[in-house]
Order: sequence, then C-alpha cells, then structure tokens
Amino acid sequence: KFLREAELKHCRVAMLATAGAIAQDLFSFPGAKAVLGDAKMTALHDVAVSKGSMGQMLFWIGIFELFGGVAIVQMCTDETNTRKPGD
Repeated sequence: KFLREAELKHCRVAMLATAGAIAQDLFSFPGAKAVLGDAKMTALHDVAVSKGSMGQMLFWIGIFELFGGVAIVQMCTDETNTRKPGD
C-alpha cells in the first residue's frame, strides 16, 4: 500500500512541477515581476533562494506533508482498509 501511495504522489508532484516550469516561462503573474524580476526557469530558483521565498515555500509544503503523513499512517494501520492509496 505504501509503495502505491508513494508512486501516485510522486507522479502528481512531477506533473505539477512540469506545469509550473512551463507556466513560469509563458506567463507573468501580478506582483512577481517586482519581487523576482525577469528571471526564468533555473535563474528564477536562484533569485527565489536569495530573496528567501524558497525557505517559506519549504516551510508551508512541510506543513502540508505532515497532514499527508497522518493519512498515510492511517491507511497503513487501518484494519478495515477503508482508505485506498491515492484517495
């Protein structure tokens, strides 16, 4: 069960990362230009690290992962098997 859950999560994160990489090159979001400038793709990562944005993203994603971890533990230890991987 855990491996199936990890596979589904990895797939979803990879799809979001691909969409994000395309979006940051094609679109300009309001307010982003003032903070990050005209940086694209890998240069955008370096600018976000230097400005401190990546640390904040790491913190909030870590909080979301804690809630996801609780659901995975519940799925693996649940005797009635009511939760399926990926739900």
